[in-house]
Amino acid sequence: MSHEQNILDLLGKTPGLKAKEIARELGVEKRDVNSLLYGRLKSQVTQDKEYRWWPKGARPRSEPPEPEEQQRLNTPLARLSRYYLDCLSQDNDQGISVFASSKYDLDYVPLPECPLVESAARDIFGDESAKKLLNKVRQERSRLAIYLGFPVRLRHMRSKRGWEGYMMEPVFLFPLVSDPSNRYATPELSDDMPLFNFAVLRRLVTLGSGNLMDEAIQLAEELGLTNPEGDLPDLDEICPRLRTARPEWDWREEPDPYEIVCDPPLDSINEQGIYNRAVLVVGERSPYTQGLETELGQLARVTDAKSQGTALSTWLRGSVNAEAEAGDQPLLEVLPLNTEQRQAVQQSLCNQLTVITGPPGTGKSQVVTSLLINAAWRGLSVLFASKNNKAVDVVEERINSLGPRPILLRMGANEYQNRLAQYLVGILAATSTPDDQSNLDHHLEVHEQLRSGLQRLDQQMAAVIDLRNAVDESEQSVEQAREEFGDSIFAALRTTDLAQRQGDLSVFANAIRDADKAEQDLLTQLFWFFVKSGRYERLVNEGRSIQSIALQLGVSLPSRSPDDLSFSEWQQFDSMLRLRIQRAGEVQSYFAALAKLNETTSLEESTRQRMELVERLADNSEKLWEFWLRLQPSRMTMAERRTLSEYSSLLQMIISSQEDNSRLGRDVFRKYYQLFPKIAKTLSCWAVTSLSARRIPFEPGFFDLVVVDEASQCDIASAMPLLYRAKRAVIIGDPQQLRHISAVPVRQDRQLLAKHDLVEHQSSWAYSVNSLFDLSRSLCRGEDIVNLRDHHRSHAEIIGFSNDNFYEGRLRVATRYEQLNRPNGSDPAVRWINAKGKVVRPAAGGAINDLEARAVVDEIRQLVAIRGYRGTVGVVSPFRAQANRIRDLVHEDDALTSNLSATDFLVDTVHRFQGDERDVIVFSPVVSDGVSDGALGFLRSNRNLFNVAITRARAALIVVGDKSAALNSGVDYLSKFASYVDEAKLQEVSNVTELQRELGPDYPTVSRPDRVSDWERYFYRALYEAGIRPIPQYDIEQYTLDFAVVVGDAKLNIEVDGERYHRNWDGELCRRDQLRNQRLFELDWDVMRFWVYQIRDDLDACIARVNHWVEGHSKCKGPGNPGGWNDPERNEAE
Repeated sequence: MSHEQNILDLLGKTPGLKAKEIARELGVEKRDVNSLLYGRLKSQVTQDKEYRWWPKGARPRSEPPEPEEQQRLNTPLARLSRYYLDCLSQDNDQGISVFASSKYDLDYVPLPECPLVESAARDIFGDESAKKLLNKVRQERSRLAIYLGFPVRLRHMRSKRGWEGYMMEPVFLFPLVSDPSNRYATPELSDDMPLFNFAVLRRLVTLGSGNLMDEAIQLAEELGLTNPEGDLPDLDEICPRLRTARPEWDWREEPDPYEIVCDPPLDSINEQGIYNRAVLVVGERSPYTQGLETELGQLARVTDAKSQGTALSTWLRGSVNAEAEAGDQPLLEVLPLNTEQRQAVQQSLCNQLTVITGPPGTGKSQVVTSLLINAAWRGLSVLFASKNNKAVDVVEERINSLGPRPILLRMGANEYQNRLAQYLVGILAATSTPDDQSNLDHHLEVHEQLRSGLQRLDQQMAAVIDLRNAVDESEQSVEQAREEFGDSIFAALRTTDLAQRQGDLSVFANAIRDADKAEQDLLTQLFWFFVKSGRYERLVNEGRSIQSIALQLGVSLPSRSPDDLSFSEWQQFDSMLRLRIQRAGEVQSYFAALAKLNETTSLEESTRQRMELVERLADNSEKLWEFWLRLQPSRMTMAERRTLSEYSSLLQMIISSQEDNSRLGRDVFRKYYQLFPKIAKTLSCWAVTSLSARRIPFEPGFFDLVVVDEASQCDIASAMPLLYRAKRAVIIGDPQQLRHISAVPVRQDRQLLAKHDLVEHQSSWAYSVNSLFDLSRSLCRGEDIVNLRDHHRSHAEIIGFSNDNFYEGRLRVATRYEQLNRPNGSDPAVRWINAKGKVVRPAAGGAINDLEARAVVDEIRQLVAIRGYRGTVGVVSPFRAQANRIRDLVHEDDALTSNLSATDFLVDTVHRFQGDERDVIVFSPVVSDGVSDGALGFLRSNRNLFNVAITRARAALIVVGDKSAALNSGVDYLSKFASYVDEAKLQEVSNVTELQRELGPDYPTVSRPDRVSDWERYFYRALYEAGIRPIPQYDIEQYTLDFAVVVGDAKLNIEVDGERYHRNWDGELCRRDQLRNQRLFELDWDVMRFWVYQIRDDLDACIARVNHWVEGHSKCKGPGNPGGWNDPERNEAE
């Protein structure tokens, strides 16, 4: 019996089988089955959307309607989804289209067989031409990608200049992926769904709408590419289905991946059409998530009821955080958090939407790590997503290094599957002990104690600030009293006991009243002549009894005895005395408040205690997290363990098939993806990049929380499917760095918004102008936005410019300088090397300054080859052509290339460096003689690129370019930066020289006189007169201290509250003070802060406090200062 009849008989008995099932039942090759079904049996069988075969007429009628038959929803979600599909169709790149023949190197390599089928050899880069193509991609890996293309279409074209020929355009593009951490890793085929090449679809649109995206979605549905991940069809089924579904396309050869045609070669064919060829082809990296169009199409058919409870639905309703609750559950601080970081984590765990603004170096990854740990701790499921692979790598590495086993699991291909498999095997083999539980309980108790202590300390510090502000207010209120009393009486009032003399004062007040005729009753006034002498005499006697207290208050008794003429003088004395008593009461209230301030624990001491508590809390949290992870296996049920074991086995089968180049059946993948939802509930923290987002089940509210990083670069359309998959969202970005870029003109965008009836209520969702970060900020309340402000990456001189010009001076520099790998400690952190040259515009566009490029390479050679620097080095330029030129020059020098191999060297445009950093960054602006208006216009309109470029540098930023041209370029930020390098006088002042300088009794000349208050000058003189030699404006790392006192190896920082005198302190000032104190403690400094009120009204105690420190450290002089700069013997001799 023939194979044809066997197939028909089998389908008659068991209709609805797939080709692989038929092949298995009959014991024949699947390719032979497909050949017959799509060939000689075509008229006798039919196939459904799931690739199941039925005898003609036997196909069931229960299938869902075709897309065009489905009801078109008119909900905001449906209209937005269709709107974004329109935007993507106009914004999408032109697809991949390369010359089919050329006298130069081609951008494609024909393959003798298709590596996607089982029988093909898998070494697709064995050919020299393929290796050459791969090297081209490696040189421009930030811009180019390599794809497998099959089948291919030749398109005839004629240029306006008369050139005529053919373009080669693959129909399907299969991405190749490689290890991002290894530049020279060989790419491998991804198991993701194939991409349609829009260069082909654009010219073969068959739908009546003529819309490219509609065509792509419908074709994906017809080919089964929208099926769940485990049900995706094989290529040998997709191709004949496509041939059948689009018979009107210009097919020239039947698409069959098993029988690739090689003759005649593509570059010799002169007929337009689709050919059964496989190629490796180079193209621009697509900015879009694979499968985004398909998922937007699915969202357009989601009802409001189905999306209810998702973050996406909440955003669309505009009710974000309307009933947000403040979280009071304690955080697990495995990594120490500052105030803003802690607020960000706490809000993220409770709010429907939290927006976190994270300027460079402010600890975004620390926030994400803490957020994921605390979410897992609370039993929440979280998805972390970013378009930037580096962002995911950093968080994954950081969080998984904090415990005995990983907690964040990465979805993706190849290496990530290997890691996941290792983790699953590990957790299944792990056990926990009773000791683990008792250790967990113990550390939980300690955690709560430390938290309470930290809370009390924060309350105590807040109380000190409140008290300081109250003293300030009180001191201002007694300023008039100070003038009236004079300094000596004012000071004496501190110890004057007014309460003890209150009786005498009251008796005197009665005597004054009794001696005043106008105050008497009518009868007394009638007989006043007879009683007044006695009353005047009593007034004199009572006056003598208060004379001493009156003198203490600066008031003297009248010189004349009281009588009818002089009584008014006694009345004036009484009024003055009353006023002075009131003033004295206010002064004493001020002194009482000042005494209370003096008795409180100082902010610097509280900071020291807080440091110790935070360290203990972090140590305990780390142990707490460790034991929580150790107990993870014991928290799983038997059913969960069985599911985990099954999933692990399937995953290892998939990995093995990839390693030995074999192919598994789709039923394995189907089961693998079916199990994932159960796995995700057991193991709750997952991470994806945009390319892998489709691996997550497309289910509403699948995760409790989605965290999207680098959201300023993310378009809203790409985030819609992620927001649909989660109940709440955390959006992290920085509007001052790289932004979402759209090619859709604003005018056209407005028309599309109007077309989909979105102008009135959803205009903030506009694709061309708003990023995901922009949209999220517009949806939430001001208190739901958390700004991270402590900068820990760069030297203060580097971040200083960005802080002033991009971040309004809001960043607090907290960088630890000892962790910076500086090329030379004596060099400024920011340098400008002048290199003029001439700018030319290459044929491909952009700008090149060859002399500047060579100067960059000379500086790198000096740094790495001659001085032997071994830190990491990067070169950034706004222009790709300049970056390429510098790269070429480096590669021409074999010795330099060898030296750079250990420096993680990278030269590229700014976009490649987003989320990355280097110890040393060399910036090449390419602004000099000959620079075009277009190039300058590009720089003016992309100021954020400069911010990204310079903030990649940790220890040193070297600008190589024409400084004069930069100053006069008309590019605002570049001109300001050139001035910043000059005016800031960045060369560091040597504190050793400052120590050796002989200082006199008057406050010396300093480099920043505008920062010196009168009270600092006053205190300096007082210290000097007391034999103490303070060094003013002492520079230590990024901080300028008011005074430094050095005794041997001991160092004291003295801070005077002069700048903020008569201005309120707030939490921000306290935070900056804490940061400085904390850093100085780490550098073995002691710190004393004096409020102006203490210096003004308690100077002796201030001097005594400093002197006590000096004498205490003079007894143990260090070898660095044998005589001691503040040696009492030396000072006495002077």
